[in-house]
This record gives sequence, structure tokens and C-alpha cells, in this order.
Amino acid sequence: MYSQSLEIDLDSVRNLKASLVNSLREVEMCYAIQMEQLNGVLLHLELDLAQTWTERQHQAQECEALLNIKVKLEAEIATYHHLLKEGEDFNAVDTLNKSHSLQTMQKTMTCRIVDGKVMSEVNNTQSFEALKAAEVGYPLAGQEVNKKFRVH
Repeated sequence: MYSQSLEIDLDSVRNLKASLVNSLREVEMCYAIQMEQLNGVLLHLELDLAQTWTERQHQAQECEALLNIKVKLEAEIATYHHLLKEGEDFNAVDTLNKSHSLQTMQKTMTCRIVDGKVMSEVNNTQSFEALKAAEVGYPLAGQEVNKKFRVH
């Protein structure tokens, strides 16, 4: 009778083990499905981030181009203003070179992402000093303009 009781207990423990193994497999499958869904969301977010970064770089280039145009126009205005108002001798190249300058900043951010976690982040900023008239492409720049103008 004691051995029958032990066999019943053993069968009961085996059934419990089988039930627990099945439950574990179900939980693992649910977690695997959730992990696939989260990886899909993560991939989508990474693609959105890359697109946003590309758009930001494009906007920065457009902004820099507009700033270059503004600087060129301000230099031209300064030159013509000086010609019209001052009526004195001056060198056009000197005026262009002394007028507004341009400073370009380049910012770079590099992130290393492993399994959706940011492992490292490096920020780098470079500054490029003022460009002279010939380098920026002002009118008359790059030509030999050493003539003196006199406005009466």
C-alpha cells in the first residue's frame, strides 16, 4: 500500500512537471512574440530617426546656403553704400574683405546602438573661421581688382 501511494505521488509529480513545462513553453512563446513586436517597433523608430537626421542635415545645408547669400548681399550693400555715400578713395577688395565674415560650425553626433540600447555617444564640434571675399564668391572676387574708385 505504501508503494502504491508513492507511485501515485510520483505520477502526480510527473504530471505537475509536464504541466509546468507546458506553461513555461507558452510563456516563452508569448515573450518571443512580444520581443518580435518590440524589435519591429525599434526598427521602425531607428528608420524614423535616420530619416529625421537626414532631413536635419538637409535643412542645415539650406540654412548655410542662405547665410552665405546673406553675407554676400551685405558685403555688396556695404560696398555700394560706401561708394554712394562716402565719395572717397577706397579699394573694393579691401572693403569686401573687411565686411561681414562667415563662420561655419559643423556638429557631428555618433551613437553606437546595440540591441536597442545606446552604448556610446560622441559629440564633435568643429568651427571654420571667416572666409574672405574670393573664397565666398563675392562679385569681383577672384579678379584683380586693385583699382581705386572715386565717386563725385
